[in-house]
Order: sequence, then C-alpha cells, then structure tokens
Amino acid sequence: MLQAGFARLDVTPPLGSFVAGHFRDRFAKEVLDPITLNALAVNDGKETVLIISADFLLILMKNADVIRNIISERVNIPAQNIMLCCLHQHSSIVLGENVLGKSRRSTLQDRAYIDVLYRKFADVAQLAVQDLKDAELGTAILPTEEPLSFVRRYVMKDGTIATNPGGRRGEIVRPCDEADNNVRLCRFKRKDGNDIALVNFSTHADTIHKELFSADWPGFVRRYVEQDLESVSCIVTVGAQGDTNHVEFMAEKIRDGYGHTDHMGRVIANSVLKMWDCTEERTVEKITSEIDIVYNRTRTEGEERYDACKKLLDDYHANPSDIDITILGEATRIVKLRNQTIYQKIPVTVINMGDVGFVGFGGEPFTQYTRAIQDACPDRFIIFSCCSNGGEGYLPTAKAFEEGGYETGSSPFSPCLEEDCVQMAVTLLNK
Repeated sequence: MLQAGFARLDVTPPLGSFVAGHFRDRFAKEVLDPITLNALAVNDGKETVLIISADFLLILMKNADVIRNIISERVNIPAQNIMLCCLHQHSSIVLGENVLGKSRRSTLQDRAYIDVLYRKFADVAQLAVQDLKDAELGTAILPTEEPLSFVRRYVMKDGTIATNPGGRRGEIVRPCDEADNNVRLCRFKRKDGNDIALVNFSTHADTIHKELFSADWPGFVRRYVEQDLESVSCIVTVGAQGDTNHVEFMAEKIRDGYGHTDHMGRVIANSVLKMWDCTEERTVEKITSEIDIVYNRTRTEGEERYDACKKLLDDYHANPSDIDITILGEATRIVKLRNQTIYQKIPVTVINMGDVGFVGFGGEPFTQYTRAIQDACPDRFIIFSCCSNGGEGYLPTAKAFEEGGYETGSSPFSPCLEEDCVQMAVTLLNK
C-alpha cells in the first residue's frame, strides 16, 4: 500500500543576509513572507523517497550531497532516494561550496545559520517520514487560464538574441521558443482525509527586485491551495525555467512586482482547483530512485580575455552601472575559468512511482528539455524540476548555443549538453 507524508519548516534567513539572484549586491532588510522547506515522503512498503522543495535560489551540488547524507543518516534511507529541489526564488539565498571558506560574493556566509539549516533539512525529512499515511496517487495536467510564463529570449531586429530586453522592446522580432503554461498536479489522497498536493509549474520566480525575502509565486501557490482546499498540504516544484520568466516583453504593459506574484499564485491555484476532483488514478506497486551524473566538458571559449573581463567585473562591483547582462554573464564565466575543472558535472535525479516519473536536473534546463523527454516517454506522466540536487548553471539547448545570448554566454557547459542530459533522464526513466 502506498503511503505519503508531508512536513514544512520555516527557515527564513537572518536579516542582513545576501539576497542572491541579481548582479547587484542586495542585503535583506525585510521579510515579505517566510522562506520554508517543504517535504513529501512516499513509501511503497519497502522503499521510501523524499522530495524536499526549498525556497532558495539554488544549492550547489557539493552542498546538496552533504545535506542528503545528513538526511540519510537521520531517517535511514539511501541518499539517492532524496531529491532536493530549489524553487529558484531571486528573493532568497544561495548555499555554495565555499560558504565556510573563501568569501564568495553571492553565497551565504552565516556559519551559525548554516549549521542550524542543515539540521532543519534533516528535521523536515524526519517529520515527513513520521507523517506517512496510507494514500492513493492521482495525476492531472491543465494549462493556466491565462499565460503566466513567457520565453525571455528574443530575436532582435539586428539578428542578435537578447534576454529580458526591457530597454529594447521596440527592436523585438519574436521570442525564441514557446513557454510551457501547464500546471502539473500529483494528488496524494490519504485515507485520514489530510491530502497532499504536489504542484509543478515552469517559470522563473523573479518578480521581486528589492532587498526583501520572499517565496515569490510558489509561496502564493501553496497559500491559495491550502486556503481553498480543506485539510490539504501543498508542496511546489518549479520545472524547466532556464529560458522563461513572468514578463511578456512584446505586451503593451509589463506585469511585475509583489502584486503580480500574488496574481500568479492565484491563477496557478485555480488550475489546481479545477483538476482536484478529476485526477487520473495511478497504480504504484514499486518506487525506485536513482541519481547519475552527466559529465560535460568545460567550455573554455574566451579564456584569453580573462584580464579584461576581470577588470570589467571589478569596476562593475565597485560602481554598478547599466551593463547588458549578456556581457556581465559572459565575463563572469570567463573569470571563473581559472578555477574550473576540465569537466562539469550535472546531477540527474529520477524517481519512478509506477508510470509517474519525477525528473530533476541540477541546473536550469530550457523548456525544450521537457518536450524532448516527454516525447521520448509518451506514456509516462512526468514532473520536471530545476535546480535539483545541484545548481550548476544554465542548461541550454544545442540550438541556443548556436544563437548565443545571456544564458549560453554565462553557461560553463559545451553544446552537447542537451543531448547528454535528455538521454540520461530517459535512460533512468526506463529502468
């Protein structure tokens, strides 16, 4: 008999912590809403898996490995059965490999908070496992009643590719792709009446641009689902969002800010409400989980420009100015080359629950990844999650590497990345 359990803990960082996600320095002065850990435990009678979503920009793979091992020891399940999914809010923090060593501008430095946070990951896992109750799994998929996600990469009149071209809106020809506006739902219908909703949607959580902590639109989704559905706990994961955000730059009016965050949560929750009583029942006799690594050769293009790029970044951080993010992104990648290994590692995590598959990439995959994997596994219901068990950078398509732009310019990976990542996910789904 399938069992499912849920837990949530508030882990809001101390004020004054670095708010990650922008090139400019930001330090938290206020909390708009709590930063939380949300855990879903599922057991098939033998194996237990954990999906933990964190309201963080990202956790680098080395740190995620440490956290999964701590959880594994606490709840006595294999580390490979644990998927840590960051929701990639640009109004939260980064856990990076050097947080306790050499200073790193965008990573958390508070040793006392980090020590407690690692224990909180184990706590939320333990509480979710202790909450396991008999359950049935149902799934559904439905587009939002209005588009909320838009491809943020645009072909411009001069033939170049621009990301978030706010100041050049009159030069836009078309977006480079079409966003995924589907809401995916897994309903764990528990016999005690306290159900669990896993809700998945794909777009950047970057509506808030100030010195504020917020869970952005995923926080509002949780809030509205739990408000509208009695005795339901909600966990959110964010899908393939590396090339999307909430702004349609070709529209007459730009929708942004905390009010739009609220609106996004309401619209996504409305889709959940429509699907709630008409999910397709899924038979789960066995649960499996596996993590494998894609090794991708580090992209060294531009290394001869190290000195110029280092000066550009030093000057920018000393006196921030309006520099195109494509230039900043590429300069950052080139400067990091001095400390890079020959190969980059991207973790791919797959949890199989019968014909339902949860696929997590340790970075920010483009929308095409979702289509390619779903096309390869047409009979499966698949939930995709970004920044899972790692946050190693943008995961562009081969086509995007040819096009150029911010995401590819800042990505440390080589163009064969898409093929290797998709194939790895499909292989694990079919095991």
